[in-house]
Amino acid sequence: MPEKIRPSIGKIEGMLGRRYGHPPWTASRPLMDVLVETILSQNTSDSNSHRAFLALKKKYPGWEALAGAQTGSIARTIRSGGLENIKSRRIKDLVSFILGKRGKAGLEFLKKMPREAAYRYLLAIKGVGPKTAACTLLFGAGIPVYPVDTHIYRVSSRLGWVKRKEDRESFQERFRKLVPDKMVYPLHLNLIEHGRRICHPRKPECLDCCLNKACNWKEKPHESVH
Repeated sequence: MPEKIRPSIGKIEGMLGRRYGHPPWTASRPLMDVLVETILSQNTSDSNSHRAFLALKKKYPGWEALAGAQTGSIARTIRSGGLENIKSRRIKDLVSFILGKRGKAGLEFLKKMPREAAYRYLLAIKGVGPKTAACTLLFGAGIPVYPVDTHIYRVSSRLGWVKRKEDRESFQERFRKLVPDKMVYPLHLNLIEHGRRICHPRKPECLDCCLNKACNWKEKPHESVH
């Protein structure tokens, strides 16, 4: 199957690029910041998670302070991001883990490690899954590890890229090895944008879809405006 979908990846990336542009990766960020903000972004809006992140940074200017903080205090600080009890424990645990391993709550050393080693290091941290690990490296350092979120998984399923009974994490593990490095960042952002604007979970706007002719979704309308 990888041999079958590999040629279509570049085709789809080009079609999405013509519709949404080709966003470049522009700025490096501290990896701890990106990791924490990615965890806060789970199951909430970008605006809510960013508000929670700013509140957390204001109360705890150094990440090391979180290791000794009460989870209840952390939870109250990040309440605007939702699921605060789960996220507060997860964030405290990962800070404590990194602090114990490295002596400081920082991940900048990952930027100098081989891509796969950096990815596996993050996956070894309790509470950090494949999508979170990939987002941390991609958005924090421009390291091309492809994250798959619910929008990307949905669009990819309709395009015929996802195997039968293949879950999101399994698809990410396979798909990230197929996407050329230069396409990782723009394809990630544009598939999310397309999922939000056009390829909705219910009632997708197939007749206004730039991928209509390339789409294998059985329930799409047969006529197309493109």
